[in-house]
Amino acid sequence: MRSIHSIFVILIGWLLFGAYFYYAYSFHGDNTLDHFFSFHSPAESLLNVVILSALVGSHITAYLINDRKKLLKKTGLSQSQLAQAAQEWKATFDSIPYGVILTDKDCNIIRSNKYLADKTALPSDDLSNTNKCYEVVCGKDKPDDCCPINKSEAFHKTRAHEFIDKASGKRFSESITPVYNDSGAVTSYVHVLIDISESREKETKLTESKDAFFNMLKDLDTAFRDLKSIHEDLIVALSNIIDAKSPWTCGHSIETTNYATAIAREMQMDHHEIETLRVAALLHDIGKIGTFDHILNKPDKLNSHEADLIRQHPLKGEEMLTPINGLGHLLPIIRAHHEKYDGSGYPDGLKGEDIPILARVLCVADSFDAMVSDRPYRSSRGKEYALSELRRCAATHFDPIIVNAFSQVLERSSSNDSGLMPIRNRQN
Repeated sequence: MRSIHSIFVILIGWLLFGAYFYYAYSFHGDNTLDHFFSFHSPAESLLNVVILSALVGSHITAYLINDRKKLLKKTGLSQSQLAQAAQEWKATFDSIPYGVILTDKDCNIIRSNKYLADKTALPSDDLSNTNKCYEVVCGKDKPDDCCPINKSEAFHKTRAHEFIDKASGKRFSESITPVYNDSGAVTSYVHVLIDISESREKETKLTESKDAFFNMLKDLDTAFRDLKSIHEDLIVALSNIIDAKSPWTCGHSIETTNYATAIAREMQMDHHEIETLRVAALLHDIGKIGTFDHILNKPDKLNSHEADLIRQHPLKGEEMLTPINGLGHLLPIIRAHHEKYDGSGYPDGLKGEDIPILARVLCVADSFDAMVSDRPYRSSRGKEYALSELRRCAATHFDPIIVNAFSQVLERSSSNDSGLMPIRNRQN
């Protein structure tokens, strides 16, 4: 849209051109246009050019007037937007929850936000006059030799340090970043000041809590080790009580445990399984505590009633250990350690894979130790006989895989003289 001024200038141009053309027409009539564009004399031709230029110039001037108005309008809008942007930037700058300071190379404060003014109780304008950053921030008369500004300029990257404000007693973290011009020279520095007192206090408390927790864990570990040692001692003591029931079974639980764990290691069982088997082997005959001594020590063959009483010891052992929560995983092993691979064992007549694997291992170890030990009704049968019986009864009484593993253990033990064989002759 054209302005009034531009329209007025165009009208002036056309009026001037019209007046001149009318004047020329009064002299030349219908030949006015031919006369206007033909050359007659230098003065007259120059006048024609001036009149024509005035018409064209009026249009150009009108165009420039109109564009100038638009430019002024845009400039005014840009200035308003710039002022608004500056206000928004200042509001943002002052709302930052930590101190931001801009300094020159001589440590003079150029600009700072409201955080620093609140910290120092000085107006922002006063801070930006003659104050040095080390006076306002660090409360010192001169910068330290280790001032991060020196490090920032030397290493061309942000440097940080911590200090304690003497006035408030608070701990601050200050990071200083150099600002460069186009040629790469440092022109100023941006300081960021953060109050880390609360976080450091929390960190200290957390460290103390962590140390206290680790100390508690150490105490618990010591207590657990002591408790585990007591538990182990009680298990061994209980197995000794079981074996002390009869002079003929003295050491039987320990020897059976040695054989059973050796078989488990040969079969590459994991540590948990071996530990479970070890405790079960120590306690496998605990049910015999309720068996009469004269039956355990009888030199003659047991009658059917006495044999039935002996066969009750796996069930009695399970019953005795059931109230102990920590030994619940041993119950299936102790109950089934007299089951036979072909299903002819007791108390449940389990067969093959239905018998727990650890009970099958314990059955082989228990039977071997019984055969190589003295009994009131017979002398020791010896290692060779016991091993031949295990092999003969493999797949009927015993798991053949376990018998094969035990055979390899015994053969290796004999060749290495490792001491796996019985270390006592229980004829007392």
